[in-house]
Amino acid sequence: MEALFEDIYTLEKDKFHLAAHCFEGSARLWWTQVKKSHSLDLASVTWEAFQEMILMEYFPESDKRKINEDFRKLRQSSRSVREYEREFTHLVNYVSSLVHGNRDRAEAFEHGLRPEIFKVIHAFRLKTYKEVLDRALCVERGNAIAREEREAFEKDEERDKSKKRAASGSARQSRSKRPPRPQRSQWRGGRSQT
Repeated sequence: MEALFEDIYTLEKDKFHLAAHCFEGSARLWWTQVKKSHSLDLASVTWEAFQEMILMEYFPESDKRKINEDFRKLRQSSRSVREYEREFTHLVNYVSSLVHGNRDRAEAFEHGLRPEIFKVIHAFRLKTYKEVLDRALCVERGNAIAREEREAFEKDEERDKSKKRAASGSARQSRSKRPPRPQRSQWRGGRSQT
């Protein structure tokens, strides 16, 4: 809804009217009841107050606590930085009480990164969420390149060892194909005694 309001340059006082117009089903019934109540002066309802009313009706405290807890526990784990960023962004929209600004958002995102990425990012003491995200993506890519190079190097080393084993095995085989040398006792004075 917010994106639509920005796109059509909606005035603050008109936002809640447009949003309420889009309600369907139980939301429309709820809003009709709210309008009928004499305790609400529609002329004084702000967009923020309207959003708060919706959250109170459809987003109970137990759900808020659960999302706050999920957000606190959110870690990158085995996900890519982009996958982690998507879930982080999804949850951060619901935890405004925990994330108050760009710096809080940056710190929360940073602390959820995998340890090998966190160590690098934390050393930079970045101030904005965008900086932390960009640097985390760079570190992740650098780690992937280093891992690929290490795996290629190990594969080359293994192949070289296999070649050496094969070469030493064929050298033993070629020595074993020679006729046997006579025993030392059979040799005297450079001649064989037969």
